[in-house]
Amino acid sequence: MNENLEPGRIHNVETEAVLALLGSGPGGLSSDEAQRRLQQVGPNVLSEPDRHAWLRALGRQLTNFFTLLLIAAAAICVVAHRAAPGEGMDVMAWALAGVAVLNAIFSFIQEYRAERAMQALLAFLPQQVTVMRDGGEHRIPADALVPGDVISISEGDRISADARVISGAGLSLNNAPLTGESRAQTCTTKPSPAERLLDADNVVFAGCSVLRGRGKAVVFATGRRTEFGRIATLSTEVERAPSPLERETAHMVRVLTAIAVGMGVSFFIYGMATGRPLLINLVFMMGIIVANVPEGLLPTFTLALAMGSVRMARRKVLVKGLPAVETLGAVEVICTDKTGTLTRNSLRLTEVYAPRWPGQHDGPEGFDGASGAGALEVLEGEALTELLAAAYLASETQRIDGELRGDPLDVELAVKLEAQGSDPTSVDAARVQQLPFDVDLRRAAGCSASQFAVKGAWMSLRPMIVRAAGRACDVATLAEVDALVTSLTRRGKRVIAVATRALDADSEHPSADDELPRESLERELELRGFLCLEDPLRDEVPPAVAAARGAGIEVVMITGDHPETASEIARQAGLVPADADAAEVALTGQALEQMSNAAVTDAYRSGVRIFARTTPAQKMKIVQVLQSMGKVVAMTGDGVNDAPALRAADMGIAMGLQGTDVAREAAQIVLLDDNFASIVAGIEEGRTVFANIRKFTNYVLVSNGPEILPYLLFVLFPVPLALTVIQILSIDLGTDIVPSMALGREPPEPGVMQQPPRGHETHLLNFRLIAHSYFFLGLLEAAWSLSVFAYVMYEGGWRLGMDLPANDDPLYRSATGAALATILLMQIGNLIGRRSETRSGLDAGLLRNPLLAVGIVVQVVFSWAVLHWPPLRSVLATGPVDAEVYGLAWLGVPLIFGADWLRKQIKKRRQAAGA
Repeated sequence: MNENLEPGRIHNVETEAVLALLGSGPGGLSSDEAQRRLQQVGPNVLSEPDRHAWLRALGRQLTNFFTLLLIAAAAICVVAHRAAPGEGMDVMAWALAGVAVLNAIFSFIQEYRAERAMQALLAFLPQQVTVMRDGGEHRIPADALVPGDVISISEGDRISADARVISGAGLSLNNAPLTGESRAQTCTTKPSPAERLLDADNVVFAGCSVLRGRGKAVVFATGRRTEFGRIATLSTEVERAPSPLERETAHMVRVLTAIAVGMGVSFFIYGMATGRPLLINLVFMMGIIVANVPEGLLPTFTLALAMGSVRMARRKVLVKGLPAVETLGAVEVICTDKTGTLTRNSLRLTEVYAPRWPGQHDGPEGFDGASGAGALEVLEGEALTELLAAAYLASETQRIDGELRGDPLDVELAVKLEAQGSDPTSVDAARVQQLPFDVDLRRAAGCSASQFAVKGAWMSLRPMIVRAAGRACDVATLAEVDALVTSLTRRGKRVIAVATRALDADSEHPSADDELPRESLERELELRGFLCLEDPLRDEVPPAVAAARGAGIEVVMITGDHPETASEIARQAGLVPADADAAEVALTGQALEQMSNAAVTDAYRSGVRIFARTTPAQKMKIVQVLQSMGKVVAMTGDGVNDAPALRAADMGIAMGLQGTDVAREAAQIVLLDDNFASIVAGIEEGRTVFANIRKFTNYVLVSNGPEILPYLLFVLFPVPLALTVIQILSIDLGTDIVPSMALGREPPEPGVMQQPPRGHETHLLNFRLIAHSYFFLGLLEAAWSLSVFAYVMYEGGWRLGMDLPANDDPLYRSATGAALATILLMQIGNLIGRRSETRSGLDAGLLRNPLLAVGIVVQVVFSWAVLHWPPLRSVLATGPVDAEVYGLAWLGVPLIFGADWLRKQIKKRRQAAGA
């Protein structure tokens, strides 16, 4: 075997040269040589992923900044508890550690589930293969194949390694999983002039399948060296960037941590400077940090995303990783594959035409008899049946296990004949001679006892045409037919010409035993008409594209198909204007290969929305260029060739019905109905999820105000601490959870899909939200709850300047209980107001969201229980209060709700005045 063999050359040389380069022959390798090569190049498998990767993934989650902060806080609480038992520090330590571990486990599970693409790739390849060894055929495991092996392939086989075809007839392949093209690839044994290996018509690729025929091929690449393996490498080695929500969560954690640690350390230093004991300073530093860090917020994120994923599943959008729920709402560009995503991934005969000349017809639509030029007429009825029967005479199909097998075009012709009420088997019975499709001639033919029929590319039939639809052909007539064919191809059609000739009953008697030579048959033909084939557009795609445009989302097509075909589909789908020229809106992979990232960026900005004839690496390049422009990119696809780009995109979206396992595993979202419109529904849900996360983040941070201020006052002034650490945790990890979940279930607000994508500049936590949470509603909640606390202390006889009460003082316990109950009740007014940024929140109806009503009940019941239920009073160190005090706590509900509603009205008036 030539160690310096370049796979890029394998398709350009003669068969004998290929065998020589690979050190093989028509009879294959010897068993000893195959074993030697197996030891040299390794088995024909895709390498297993790192078996210890899950440990490293878990380690990353346990060592991220937020987790380390909570663990460090828990450790300090343990130290504080040992120094001063009975302060509730042990409970706080367990709570903080539990939150840290739960968050790490949630994140790890999502990451681990997303790393299974390699297993799907391993399952995609065949397990057994027929190979020539020691001069005979043997069945061996596919992983034992080596370069130089000669394999036998036949109809229905899936290819197990990249190989050069060295013999065979009528061999046709389905390369769609690798190239994305829906049409069959006919194979030849001759050298190919193609520059790219993927464009060669003499190579079979691992992972693809044989549609028709049989033959032999010599293996030149195995395992990760195959084109399939290269995609596997791209797919598994691409590191997906953090999702927008993950970035925003990290940003929020950094901001809140900076606030919490900054305040805690500042007051620790202040306490030490004023002579307070070290232990007291440590305890209250932790209290300030705990009050600032919303411990329950990240678990609530997870719950909200999980609920969003359930709602998406009802809309046929399956979410594999929870952050993907929100990411879909942030999408600015959808990069969509054509075959199987925008189209149905099935070859369909959509139109059948015949040329008509002036005077032959009364004038079909589009025919100008006065011009003297030819036109195309749609065939119907008996004329259509006759043309289909002639085309099917030149076809070859087989019925296996009740299913019609063969070239997709031949199968489609049989289906259309049946639809016309004709029996294809009668044509099969009448066929006495078959001329299989010839790659070089680009046509196939067949004979009955009385007729010869041929179908193929128009230019391959043109030299043999003497009549066209009843008119003798001269140079001018043929030129007119050329123009008609061009008009069809410009519409993205694959055009197949059909011609026939009546056989001479006296001299031409073809039969299975006495076949006539092709040369004697292919002469003096009459053009009967044209078959127009296409992979049809899905009905739901145009309205879905229009809806995406309305939401400010650009749609880009990335396909392995021909640019003219891609451009026509793009025009039909509404991706580009109906009159768009393919040269202005489309780029080919060959051109893309020569372009820098900056040039691709300029092309996109100038209006290019179609990338045709692209390789998997080029698809990934396009995604990465768009990401470098600051775009949040979604990539849809269904084939193996889409897997690297699916992983590189911010949001990978695979088709669930027709998609390959590889694509589904590489993606973050799977469309269960393969409906492009489901993407738009998912985007609406994703935008709603982000809006709801902001709502409950705002809601949760409001309670930070009344949690922080008591500690600041306690450090600065000789006043009792109005709220203990365990009481803070009862809010953050208790009563705030259900209302936050309720806000996470709020339905979409009107006009959510008429707004542009939020982009990277819109942060989950910004100054406006912090100011509203801390300095407006939080300050108001703190002021009223502290007022109630002070009122209880004053009524009980405590005055400023007196000694601070002990922790077990009944008066102090009642006062802290009253402050806690006030915060809980005021959170009800805050909850209702958070339902909308512009409306009151009551207008939508509380029962429209049942969980909201449950959250309100939880707050009310808990506010009463902290004051009057002995078991809870014992845990939280609270005491009972009079009904008068409980009534004061209830006044906080209209106070906070009314203040926020007034703010909304002022804001609306200012916006109206500014408009």
